[in-house]
Amino acid sequence: MNDNKNIYLVVLDASISFFSLYLAFLLRFEFGIPDKFFQILIYWAPWFIITQAITFVFSGLYKRIWRYTSLFDLYAILRASSIACGIAFILVFFSMRTSDYPRSVLLIYFILNTLSVISLRLSIRVYFSHYSKNRYNKNKSKKKTLLLIG
Repeated sequence: MNDNKNIYLVVLDASISFFSLYLAFLLRFEFGIPDKFFQILIYWAPWFIITQAITFVFSGLYKRIWRYTSLFDLYAILRASSIACGIAFILVFFSMRTSDYPRSVLLIYFILNTLSVISLRLSIRVYFSHYSKNRYNKNKSKKKTLLLIG
């Protein structure tokens, strides 16, 4: 991760992780998080973010070129996101015994986080393939007519 672009990508993924966790709490408590659970959110958010960042780095997600995202990249994202969420869930279970942490938030977080990370990668691919001035499929030379016989 010696490239400055990768730092921006890690920050994007970290912000996705935080907003997914926050939205999971909002959805669980019908957009009114009680103070007790808001403190739990604030305490656990850095752990979820750090776990995801480390897992994504070691799974090689930042070595890939996002503008060429393919189905294999989506499988890699799903695998890395599952591992990151699994590690975070284990941390929660062993430290809090799920008595104070709402379990439904964990499932909602996994779904929101995975979909958000995949959506970010796909939106970058769509941008570069359809809307960017430097499209990789844009042919700048004049086309020639070709007739194949036989």
